[in-house]
Amino acid sequence: MTIIAWKDTLKKIKEIKEKVPVTYCLDYDITPDKKIKEGLITLTGKTFVARVKITGISPYTNDSKGIKKKKDGLKTCIEISKIEEIQDDIVNYEEISGGSVEKILSYSIILPKEEAKIELKESIEAQLSPEVKEILHMAEKEGKKLPPKIASKLAEARNKYGISEKDFDKLLKATIEKYEETTVDPFEAVGIVGAQSIGEPGTQMTMRTFHFAGVAEMDVTLGLPRLIEIVDARKTPSTPSMTIYLNEKVKGDQERAVSLARSIESTNLLDIADLEVNTTESYVLISTDKQKLQDRGLRKEDVVAKVKKIRMQKISVTEDKDKIKISLEEPSFKKIYQLYETLKTFQVRGLDGIKRAIVKFDQNAKEWVIYTQGTNLAGVMELKDVDYARTKTNDIIEISQVLGIEAAREAIIEESVSTLHNAGLNTDIRHLMLVADMMTFTGTVEAIGRHGISGEKASVLARAAFEITSKHLLNAGLTGEIDRLNGVAENIIVGQPITLGTGAVKLTYKRGE
Repeated sequence: MTIIAWKDTLKKIKEIKEKVPVTYCLDYDITPDKKIKEGLITLTGKTFVARVKITGISPYTNDSKGIKKKKDGLKTCIEISKIEEIQDDIVNYEEISGGSVEKILSYSIILPKEEAKIELKESIEAQLSPEVKEILHMAEKEGKKLPPKIASKLAEARNKYGISEKDFDKLLKATIEKYEETTVDPFEAVGIVGAQSIGEPGTQMTMRTFHFAGVAEMDVTLGLPRLIEIVDARKTPSTPSMTIYLNEKVKGDQERAVSLARSIESTNLLDIADLEVNTTESYVLISTDKQKLQDRGLRKEDVVAKVKKIRMQKISVTEDKDKIKISLEEPSFKKIYQLYETLKTFQVRGLDGIKRAIVKFDQNAKEWVIYTQGTNLAGVMELKDVDYARTKTNDIIEISQVLGIEAAREAIIEESVSTLHNAGLNTDIRHLMLVADMMTFTGTVEAIGRHGISGEKASVLARAAFEITSKHLLNAGLTGEIDRLNGVAENIIVGQPITLGTGAVKLTYKRGE
């Protein structure tokens, strides 16, 4: 089955209600042979407000009658037999659009919906060993349920350590008790618990910048400033850095590691030479420093070869001992200064963005590792001797651009855990996983703030309560947005019980006469 969804206005929805059953003409193509029986209408692109029942589809012609979505550009007519208002809490977004309801904006889309659901439970149980099934059955006798993964670990431990039946009963009860402590109750406010669990220890974090573990020469932002950078989804970290691991063949070779570090470290002309400009005779003189060239593993010939590639018309390059002279064939005050400014930032060797690269020996892993100041993940991954699977960067936005959104999610979790652990704090990883999921579920890395998640909540009152109250209320009034009062803040504002925790359950007791 396929569902269609489109953005519309309150006026059009009202018109459909008044005239149903009615023909409605849309501005996009739908193949007539598709089994489309439902349609969803959104006002804002964030929540659906109406569901329609579709009985027929036909191409739009000039003779087509009915309600028109707009004056021109119409392509398809659908027969609507029924329309009803819906609340966003009863629409399964994952089935409709893979969780990306935010993508339904000003255009119409066709969204596939699976007709059949796989019975995963049966297929999993068929693969379980008799020992695991026995443990699951024992748990059920206690009136409890355990995941098959935990049951299989218990079975493995019983076989490995030869645990007696009496001791195993105690172990099983302790496991069930511990498992139940870690589960979330229905309608529990996981967001608030997560915010408390990260925010409370976060108040104990220092504002200082620490040195990177084992590398005194490299400063990396840690503590509270780093945590703020992560949740704000900053485009570039304040101290971008990479940890580059080498592959099995060369990780023990110091010379190869140093050579690779030199090749990726960005070396500008001013790092290895002095520049002088002569406007009278229209030339720039480059005086190379032998020691600096040697330190960076460069030769004067390398510099000359690179300088000759400068894209500027009619220049000549001559050499004299340690000096390189670049002259203009036609004297020009303006062009000689353009050349001088170009040479000041001219890159002789290395990757863009990597200012420094140092090599250190990791005593635990017994291998040479390269630490960089600055990042260029795409460039580093193209290098021959690099172990791509282990190489890391602390730039989350760059990770999402190069490796994708799932890698960015993992990076958010890893960076957050690392930052908290370095500050001596131990926060349950599931709270950080929830934050990472919220930041990345739309397909891009969103900040937790008014320009990200908090500013895009479905509730008008929740957005207004967060920041810029008048703007949110005015926009909602102009677009006719409806607040379903499903969250916490909006229910508190209107003075009624919240829909989480005990407030989510409505019980009615009819007293017998």
